[in-house]
Amino acid sequence: MLSGIKTGKRKRKLENQSSSSEATENKVSTSSLVSNSTTTTSSNSANYNAAQELRRMLASSSSSSSQTKETATSYSTTAPTVNSKVNEPIHLPSESQGHRVYNAINSLSSESNVEQEGTTSVVLYTSKNPNSQPIFQKEDFKRGARKGKLKSNESFFHADKDKSIQDLVQEEKQNELLVRGGMDEIYARNVARLGSRYKATEFKSMAGSSAGADEEDMAGDGGIDMTIFSSNQRRLTEAAKHNREMSKQIALINKEQKVTSLCWWWMESSSFQKHRLLSLGDYVSLVYVPSHLALVESQCYLVPIKHSDSFVSCEDEVWEEVTRFRTSLRNMFAKQGMGVLFCETVLPSKGLWQARMDVIPVPKTVQEDAEIFFKSALTEQSEEWGTHNKILSTRHKGLRRTIPKGFPYFNVEWDDGGYAQVIENNTFPKDFATDTIAGMMDLNPVRFDRKPKAVDYDRGKILDFVQRWKEFDWTLALDKDPF
Repeated sequence: MLSGIKTGKRKRKLENQSSSSEATENKVSTSSLVSNSTTTTSSNSANYNAAQELRRMLASSSSSSSQTKETATSYSTTAPTVNSKVNEPIHLPSESQGHRVYNAINSLSSESNVEQEGTTSVVLYTSKNPNSQPIFQKEDFKRGARKGKLKSNESFFHADKDKSIQDLVQEEKQNELLVRGGMDEIYARNVARLGSRYKATEFKSMAGSSAGADEEDMAGDGGIDMTIFSSNQRRLTEAAKHNREMSKQIALINKEQKVTSLCWWWMESSSFQKHRLLSLGDYVSLVYVPSHLALVESQCYLVPIKHSDSFVSCEDEVWEEVTRFRTSLRNMFAKQGMGVLFCETVLPSKGLWQARMDVIPVPKTVQEDAEIFFKSALTEQSEEWGTHNKILSTRHKGLRRTIPKGFPYFNVEWDDGGYAQVIENNTFPKDFATDTIAGMMDLNPVRFDRKPKAVDYDRGKILDFVQRWKEFDWTLALDKDPF
């Protein structure tokens, strides 16, 4: 008991100290309000007025803070740290690179500084109303598999009897966004979820109890139980739908960041080395390839500024700039007595992979023999791994009128022609172009000849390329005429 009394005294002592400190703070805040009171007889009225003024100030501050609250749900995640070595700026002359490249490098530098100092906020909204918060129901407080799931007493066929056609269309569109495969994908997921409990009774004329329908529900409906073909999205509460949608959006954002970080040649990637930007147009950029990943010196990439999985699916404006870049690069390498090959490999099921076109300078003799070597290599590749062994020529039609949009393909171009072939499976090697050119030039493939990374991050080679490219850089005209 004595120990309890002592403990209580300590607690009261601490409370008195905290209350005294709060009183001193309140005294300081109200001292300015009661400074005009000069007589001691009116001290009570002055204190009352000061208290009223303090209440009014607190009420106004609380109302202003409540107005500034956001109704959307926001999740803050720590921004990824930027590697100082990878994104170390290189001070190239602005007159040699152009004002567009100079401004782009500065903007990328400012964005990296902001990412280092602050955090990245991802704002997520519900599909129905961005400003509304989900209302919790009693099912949201359950545990286990029943959490967030409603128990409907109506059958599947009569559950939508009170819904309008617009509501059904909106629900169908939302289900298509949630499940890409449609009804077949939902059916496969439900079968996998049931496991050994699945009895395959939905196609019988009379569905049993395991299928979830009785004789009255199946009357006039063709004898098929559609419960197995429907998603359990309709059984979720609003809070469960909200949480599931937010989780999918966060997973999608994380997937996008993971994939784009691997595309180091894209300006939107977090691993983009901004000093490798050689030239910048309105829709396409020219990027220098690192020496340890390049087959030959002065190897570059033509990359769309916006995301695109292939150059065939790009807009016409993008392809026009690609044509101008290719003409200028041919003229630059022709002045040095060399040829150039343009290669693109679009593999299937790459998702958010950013398109790129290899610009590989080769000797004139190698360029002249490119047609024979690539025709033989493509024929051998198709006979070994695929059934579609037809090699398409792009000499007259061009690439965009030869390969349809959405098809994975391989393409190689030289001065007066080129080849294209549709890729059928994932076994097509991604380094097919560089390996074939390495065989033509009696060089080791890049994956066999592992080179060390340049100590100066290829600064000297980039400066040398910029000086040679300055004479043929057509993007400098965009700096002179910005409008």
